[in-house]
Parts: sequence; structure tokens; C-alpha cells
Amino acid sequence: MKRVIKLFKSLTAYDHFLVFLIILSVLKTVDVFLDEGTGAGLHFLKLGVALFIISSILFFAFKYFTKQKKTYQHALISTFLILLMLSHADPDPVRGILVMVLLYLSKFFITYKKQTIFNPIAFAIGAATLIAMVVPVIAIAPLDFSGIDIRFTMLGQLVPIALFPITLSLIFNVGRIRKHRLALAFIIPSLLVGFLFPGYTDNFTSYALAIAFMGTAIIVEPKTSPHKSSEQLIYGIVMAAIVFGLHVFKVPNALILGLMICNVLYFIFKQNRT
Repeated sequence: MKRVIKLFKSLTAYDHFLVFLIILSVLKTVDVFLDEGTGAGLHFLKLGVALFIISSILFFAFKYFTKQKKTYQHALISTFLILLMLSHADPDPVRGILVMVLLYLSKFFITYKKQTIFNPIAFAIGAATLIAMVVPVIAIAPLDFSGIDIRFTMLGQLVPIALFPITLSLIFNVGRIRKHRLALAFIIPSLLVGFLFPGYTDNFTSYALAIAFMGTAIIVEPKTSPHKSSEQLIYGIVMAAIVFGLHVFKVPNALILGLMICNVLYFIFKQNRT
């Protein structure tokens, strides 16, 4: 037990987060095999393998030509996030490659005075969404968080099992980077809006999973989110309000575009503060 505790403490926040994403991906794979059959399960596995191959090729190509010191672990984390967030029902190769290229453009080039402006995931999916609005043939990236909508039948009831690892991640992973206030400042108002306005979401369970995952895994990204407690509270509440406004005006992928807007606002705030 002491060795396990020692190993747990030796892992970085990124290590914990990668393990969290791997657990969710394994649960999703099992869920697909059980609910949709072997064919659908193999399709999901092939899709995941293809995504990681493309991501790895792009990562090492960008790293080789730019000579920047980027870690492959971060590339793995980003790829798992895209796998879990985007729809798997109708994968489009062109759109998928576009999202991955935009991901690494953000990681390697979209900076100002060596400061990261956008959360890479937000930029990749958000920029692909904006491009699709201008070039309809590409089609908007289908952000449905289907990878985390994992439900196992227990005692005759469908249980959203993903809530368990997400809750643990909120307690431990988010705690390691001291972003609890940010996560909860976004999650609580967003869930209240979904509860008070039933028309805001078609399925509250799926909506709650998406909000919890977004708050726990996406907006707390260390380089593009605030560290001070007061700023975290403001950032989370403002983002929840912006996402609500975008949703009211039926803007696609409101969660991601809302995060992009908050990234820009916080970056401008940091520049003016310094």
C-alpha cells in the first residue's frame, strides 16, 4: 500500500489526467461493445486508432520542423479529449484532419510573447466550427460528448457511470492544480440553467455529463485559465453566461466557442494587468 501511495504522489497532474482519460476511453469502448455490438465496437476502436496515428504524425512533424520542445504526453491528452468530445456516428476524414491540424497550429504557433492564447482543444474545434460556417462543405464539427455518455445497466437502471471518474477527477486532478473554484463556478450555474430551463437541453443527463466534463477537464487547462481564486470565480461564471447567450442565439458548439471567447478576454485582461 505504501508503494501505491508513493507512486500516486509521484505522478504529475498531467499523469493523473491522462489516466483519467484512459479510464473514460476504456469504459466507453466496453459500453459500445455491450450496447451496440461487436461491429460498432470495432468501428469505435478503428476510429480511435486512426485518430491517434494522425495526431502522432502531425505532432512529430510539427515538433521536427519547429524544433520546439513539446511533450508527447500533452499530445496524447489532447487526442483523448477530441475522441471523447466529438461525435463518432458520422466521422468525416477531411474535417477530422482539419481539427487535428488546427490543434497543433494552436500548440506550436498561436502564442503572443511566448504566452498561450487559446486552450488548444477549444481552438481546434472552435476554429473548425467557424471555418465550417464560411465553408459549408466542411460541415460543423459535431460536438456531442458521446465519448463520455457512458451508461451501464445496474439493478435494472441505466447508470451514467462516467460521473464516477469525473467526480474523482474533480476532487483529485482539479485539486492538484488548485482550480476547484473555477470548475464549480462554471458547473453549478450551468447545471442550474439546464434544470430551470428544460428547453435548454434535450437530455439533462447527457447535458450534465458534458458540463461536468467541460468544467473538470477542459476549462481548467493551466496555461489559459486564471490561478487567483477571485479571477477563477469570475471566469467560471462569465463563461457560463456567455455559453447560455450563445445557446439562446442557437450558435453551434456554444460550449467550445464560449471557451474561446473567455480565452481571449482573459488573455487581454492579463496583458492589461501587466
